[in-house]
Amino acid sequence: MSTNTLRILIIGRTGSVLVDAVAMLRERGYAANATNQFDTLLDDYDVREPDLVIFGGMVPPEKKERMRADIRELNPQVTFMQGLGGIAPLLIAQVEEFAKGAASGVEYDASARAFHITLDAAASVMVEGLWARFVPPEPVAQSTLVFNGELAAGAHQIAIPDEVPEQGSYAAVRIGDRVSAFQIGETPASVKRIAADQSLPAPTPVTTHFPWT
Repeated sequence: MSTNTLRILIIGRTGSVLVDAVAMLRERGYAANATNQFDTLLDDYDVREPDLVIFGGMVPPEKKERMRADIRELNPQVTFMQGLGGIAPLLIAQVEEFAKGAASGVEYDASARAFHITLDAAASVMVEGLWARFVPPEPVAQSTLVFNGELAAGAHQIAIPDEVPEQGSYAAVRIGDRVSAFQIGETPASVKRIAADQSLPAPTPVTTHFPWT
């Protein structure tokens, strides 16, 4: 599906991530909206329109399942995706993977903390490490450019530097115009508790309406 027809709705909790992700997607030519108003979703949006719905990790599980059922009932063709982390560039990587197809020839070796990349022909390759400190109610995203350059045909190994944490970290690997998103470290138990905690402070309301056509 081409980027000028893909319609995306992001349902999350963190206002800054939602606003940044929508702005980045629109800059890339996607039609994108986002909301953290779980209880008024059907009033705020025509959920028959999105092609792809992404849930953020901070959406309480029971609310996510209710919204998923409501959307599916009205839009049986929609695709659902779980966002890997509260990081806008990572959401972009997941959308691009969905839209254009994942980069092939990429494997992550957890024991070596390295990517094994096999290329049939020379290509431009970029690897970015991403992580966040989850301090309610807003995560603070951090990133590092691991590699950005041309690689010849053949097998290559790109190590993840020590500054990328062992837990709660991710990577986006771009080969040409295709990208893959990977979870590098396990999600810390503290973050899982935060995600399930409905007593967190109420977030700043975010609804970003945009004409789909």
